[in-house]
Amino acid sequence: MSTKGDEPILNVPNKYFFTPTSFEKSSGAWPIRIGISEAKVRRPAFKSPRIEPHYNLIFILDGKGIFIQKGKKYQLKGNDLFGVFPQVPHEYFSFECDPMHYIRLTFEGSQSVQLLERIGIKRCTPFKVNGYTSSALSHLRELIVQAENTGDRDRDLMRLSTFLQLFRSLSRHVPDEIRNIDCSDEWLERGREHMELHYSEDISIETIARYVGIERSYFSRKFKTAYGITPLKYLQNIRINAAKKLLETTDLSLAAIAPSVGYVDIFSFSKAFKKNTGISPAEYRAAANWHVLRNDKMNLR
Repeated sequence: MSTKGDEPILNVPNKYFFTPTSFEKSSGAWPIRIGISEAKVRRPAFKSPRIEPHYNLIFILDGKGIFIQKGKKYQLKGNDLFGVFPQVPHEYFSFECDPMHYIRLTFEGSQSVQLLERIGIKRCTPFKVNGYTSSALSHLRELIVQAENTGDRDRDLMRLSTFLQLFRSLSRHVPDEIRNIDCSDEWLERGREHMELHYSEDISIETIARYVGIERSYFSRKFKTAYGITPLKYLQNIRINAAKKLLETTDLSLAAIAPSVGYVDIFSFSKAFKKNTGISPAEYRAAANWHVLRNDKMNLR
């Protein structure tokens, strides 16, 4: 296997796992695994794209292959780089005539997306030709050394420092026009659709932001810019509008309606309903029934 240098540590397929400390988890992002692997060849019995629970950067060492995400195919070769996002279906595989070897760095954290944006990796631009230099490879090599050295009492500090230095080395040659490409429409729409489909469940803006892989404050800021309303207010409007329909068209009790539209009890439901409409659910139902009764009498004349 050819690499940028003769270091044997990058010639041995292996996986190295980190155990993040509380110090690392208090930061914006931290590494959880690094591995050296050979990509499999795609066979006729290949079933379906895979989904990862974490963020990943794939550094191609040598060989050739294909990366597929959202219907787009990217030709891979040595020195290329691509990113894999949580819950985004994807696949990558080698050409049989030239097996592909790569390093995969897996990481987590609320600011992972912003960190990837610094190096030009986004959901709509997940691939970079000649995406890394020998400096980045040195940092990857150092992470592997640190994974094998478990005796250093400050290994979490060293690991986090090396991890961030890696991103710094990758970001140096990324032009502003690449950094500033806006892919937010895609994940904002996914977040909005998630609210529409799951408003009756125990979801919050934090869980929605986590679902689309974005830090909460960043999600909220982008959502308001795109739709002119905060995501919390948008979710509340969905729930209140659903409650109005139930109040108008059914005889369900408030105790039954509250959990049906995402509220844990009558008190929180009534409070939110009155704040949104200016009247209580009972008053709204009474007014709706009065209008129905009045219209029925008008139709009988």
